[in-house]
Amino acid sequence: MKSILNLFVLVVCTATFAQAPIGQPQTIETKTTGCISGDCNNGWGKWQFDNGYYDGFWVDGNKHGYGLYSWDESGIYVGFWNNDTMEGYGSYENQDKKIMRGMYANGKLNGLGEESTIDGNWNQGFYKEHSLTTPYAYDNNYLDVGCKVGECKNDYGQYKWENGDFFTGFFKGGKPHLGSYTFVNGDKYFGMFNLQGQFHGQGRFFYNDNSYYGGDFSNGQFHGKGYYHGPDYKTKIGKWEYGKLVRAL
Repeated sequence: MKSILNLFVLVVCTATFAQAPIGQPQTIETKTTGCISGDCNNGWGKWQFDNGYYDGFWVDGNKHGYGLYSWDESGIYVGFWNNDTMEGYGSYENQDKKIMRGMYANGKLNGLGEESTIDGNWNQGFYKEHSLTTPYAYDNNYLDVGCKVGECKNDYGQYKWENGDFFTGFFKGGKPHLGSYTFVNGDKYFGMFNLQGQFHGQGRFFYNDNSYYGGDFSNGQFHGKGYYHGPDYKTKIGKWEYGKLVRAL
């Protein structure tokens, strides 16, 4: 389990998110070597494939919910799955440090998303099958607080509050909708928000003490299935209700 946690920490530190290797077919396993830890039927488990491994939640023997897939030669996806397919909020980073994060469907970035490369190129907007079809502008507004960059009503931008917190991503009705929220103390959240701007739906929370949670949220709290480890890397995995683990998996 130690090696698994180290990989989660690596992903936390680089803030990566993912999709299946670009150009690869959706079927990602051709020969399995089996479940090597945990419950790979209805719980949390690690399954070793011939091209990498999956570590995450399972339902009826399918990858379902939050999890990580690491390909031996092409990259890492961290995010959500639906019946063995990457679907929901997630992020993929390939070996060239290209990152594609946002909403996935049918195993590809389909919906609102962001794309960045190691040389600093950055794109954001609406994607279809990994291709950016509707770019969103990201112009500097030269403000110290408020909407510093872009358009913070129903578009893409960065908003900074007077206390030092800031959000970068997609807005809806003047509230954060999808993206990253950074607290002045260094904590960070990546994922979905509700109409009140609270963490809601699918997301990942990175604490400045190296604690981490990835999974479901409701109205700003851990709620649903999720993975958590503390600063000592001890894990709590299972079903959460209003911030508390109620059933371990």
